[in-house]
Amino acid sequence: MNLSRAKLATLLLIAPLTLGLSGCGGLSIFSSKVDKPPLPAASNTVVISPTWSVTLGGSHNVPLLPALADDKVFAAHPDGTIVVVDEKTGAQVARFALPSGSGRVAGGVGVGDGLVVVSTQKAEVFAFDAGGVQKWRVRVPTESIVPASVAGGVVVIAMIDGNIIGLDAKDGARKWVVQRQIPSLTVRAGSIPVATRGGAFIGTPTGRLLAFDLATGAVGWEATVANPKGASELERLIDVAGRPVLDATRVCASAYQGRVGCFDLARGTPLWSRDIGSLSGVVADDKNVFLTDDKGVAYALDKSTGGTLWKQDVLAGRIATGTALVGRVLMVQDIEGNLHAVNKADGKIVGRVLGATYAAVGGLSQGSETAIAITKSGQLVALSAR
Repeated sequence: MNLSRAKLATLLLIAPLTLGLSGCGGLSIFSSKVDKPPLPAASNTVVISPTWSVTLGGSHNVPLLPALADDKVFAAHPDGTIVVVDEKTGAQVARFALPSGSGRVAGGVGVGDGLVVVSTQKAEVFAFDAGGVQKWRVRVPTESIVPASVAGGVVVIAMIDGNIIGLDAKDGARKWVVQRQIPSLTVRAGSIPVATRGGAFIGTPTGRLLAFDLATGAVGWEATVANPKGASELERLIDVAGRPVLDATRVCASAYQGRVGCFDLARGTPLWSRDIGSLSGVVADDKNVFLTDDKGVAYALDKSTGGTLWKQDVLAGRIATGTALVGRVLMVQDIEGNLHAVNKADGKIVGRVLGATYAAVGGLSQGSETAIAITKSGQLVALSAR
């Protein structure tokens, strides 16, 4: 097994059916202490620093992504604590918790339609208002390890068995189920649904991107991001991970060991694709798509054509665990917690923070002007690059 595939083993999830268990098992054979080449030099003309920091709880070892809505950040701790803070100042707006005995939070935070939604390892979904008043609580067939998406009166939950369920935002009643089969071996970093404008979009472990009707769950189109290659199950992993990126006319996504591409939003027809695989997904601005592949190479691609604007070996021999656009830079975090600032215009490395202070199991989330992270020490942090 070469180094890139050994690294991946920290993120692998063997499906419950394969293990014969009701829970999930994982492989963990990679140590981040393997020898790596030196990091490329940084000019350090940009300073990465925290804008604010809020204590969320104790040690945080579950990839629970925060949500941003209405100029606020919503974040959950595995112990069931949920905090709401002002995105610009970090001032705490609310702090509340799941009812006693609810189990640990597994799926991050989804926000929309006035609801704050989290799911637990006991396969329950909770909905609160922004002040912490519980609106409903329902059990779903299997656990979800990614945030819900809430829009148009529907809460979209992607479950670890590959199925997607739509719940009524008013009371949690089941509206529809989209049934999908998954391979026996998948990447634990699941795809996050995006619900908007009457539709919902999500990637699958089989390299597909789905668009379905938010009201009925009817699949409108299914596009191929990548097809499996190789003889072994490990070589054939092509999960579409992360959150699809949408604009007015297109949706873009990437698959591990596969491709990155953009598709027509209404019909799903491919607009372009490139042989660049990524486990951490894509981010985009008005003109370009940015991603970091499993070899540590960061790319800026023209959103209209897929043409390469620049490529940079920013993480030579390392794993990118998250990316975010902050002002004029692409901020990249690696598995050791180091933060790297790459100039969006030319790909030059313009800043870096070394060390595990801001290491986050869930990587980086996109804020309006900052990158948001929940650190392993339990701090909710907004990071700027100036």
